[in-house]
Amino acid sequence: MQATSVATQNRPRLIVVIALTLSYMVVAFVGSILANSLALLTDAVHMFSHVGTLTMTFMAITLAMKPPTAERSFGYYRLEVLAALSDAVVLVVMDVYIFFQVYQRLLSPPDVRGGPMTVVAMVGLALNLIGIRVLSGPSKQSLVLRGALLEVIVHALSSAGVIVAGTVISLTRWYAADPLASALIALIMLPNIYKLIMGSVNILMESAPTDISPSKVDEALLSIRGVTGVHHLHLWTITSGVHAASVHLTTDSSQQWETIQEQARKLLKENFKMTHATIQVEDERTHRLHAEKTR
Repeated sequence: MQATSVATQNRPRLIVVIALTLSYMVVAFVGSILANSLALLTDAVHMFSHVGTLTMTFMAITLAMKPPTAERSFGYYRLEVLAALSDAVVLVVMDVYIFFQVYQRLLSPPDVRGGPMTVVAMVGLALNLIGIRVLSGPSKQSLVLRGALLEVIVHALSSAGVIVAGTVISLTRWYAADPLASALIALIMLPNIYKLIMGSVNILMESAPTDISPSKVDEALLSIRGVTGVHHLHLWTITSGVHAASVHLTTDSSQQWETIQEQARKLLKENFKMTHATIQVEDERTHRLHAEKTR
């Protein structure tokens, strides 16, 4: 299969984000000690988790570049989807952890130094914004990069929340600002986490691509001259941006089989971005006989 996924083309961008995340993890850990901030320490732990999932994503994308084998005819593209689903699971765990911390801190708000806390969080926000900029383009076409982007957004929002909380604490000594900001961040991310999980599950369940209507594909194939019927149409996604199809077409002219196959393959590739298509053509009479036998 000659297709190259969007994720494999953007490995250098992922390396940049991993480096940025690792840098802020160290900064947040040191800052948590200087500011006596549990929020920054939690942020550093989250960054450690983020570095791990991003590294796993990078390894999955690298393995996805391996050529197909007889046992794995579609290659290793699905590893990208598994990595994206793993990212979603990590995000769920992080959200649960955030809510738990919110409960704990509202019961007993920790005493922190708002000034250093704000400065460190501003550094984190700047680095995360760079990461968002790096991933925002390719993430629109790749599920696994979308997962990586969502994690960067989580930490950007976390940094922004820490900045606000640090400022409020510095001015008012109202320590409950920290857990309340964390709760808001967790709520904002819930819809995005849901979309990432459903996107991964739909691919693994071999559902039709969400942006392609099976009925429109059916109509387009029927418009090919000589095609009298479309049967057993299956559409699925191998990985983000790499779609596949299989279909049986019937015709009343046995002289046009090769022409019909070529036109159908071209139509699926150009109109519906189907990278891989398996097309079987048979005459109408043979199809009817087979259908009667299977009743």
